[in-house]
Amino acid sequence: MSKILILNGSPRKKGNTFFLIQELAKTIIQNGHDVEILHLNDYDIKPCQGCFWCYKEFPLKCVQNDVMNGLYPSVLDSDVIVFASPIYWFNYSAQLKLFVDRLVALHVQGGHSLNGYKFASIFVYGDTNAQGSGVHTAIESIDHMIRYFRGENLGVVHGTGGDDLTVPDNPEIMKDLKELAEKICSI
Repeated sequence: MSKILILNGSPRKKGNTFFLIQELAKTIIQNGHDVEILHLNDYDIKPCQGCFWCYKEFPLKCVQNDVMNGLYPSVLDSDVIVFASPIYWFNYSAQLKLFVDRLVALHVQGGHSLNGYKFASIFVYGDTNAQGSGVHTAIESIDHMIRYFRGENLGVVHGTGGDDLTVPDNPEIMKDLKELAEKICSI
């Protein structure tokens, strides 16, 4: 049985991103895996200060005394980490960015604690096409991080979920989500 950590970068708990997270979690749980969802908007995560205190003896925590130090165990205990976010202003949300930046504290001598981990992403945008939405910037950013971690990218699900088309009505994104769930469940 694997543990899947889903990082919800959306401030909305009834929006398109949350709907996709719930659908993914339901399938994963039905297949006997554990799922933990962190609603990042619920946490007061301070921005990284770039002080690199975490590189001193590699304590696997941040010098900032905030909630993030309590979230690191969930990250490290996961087999798969899923980044989920709406696309706001041509990239993933500030909530997800704060979390991602603070992963710097998980460096270890000679690498990073997340080296070799498995990752996936879910992005929803209001634009009618991927080119205009900025989703490719988000995908590229996460992909660079996964390569840095020498990790495995299990896949990216993205699609429109704007005012005129919600994700349940978008057959392509629902098909892609089902395929991602199957891939995650097969690990």
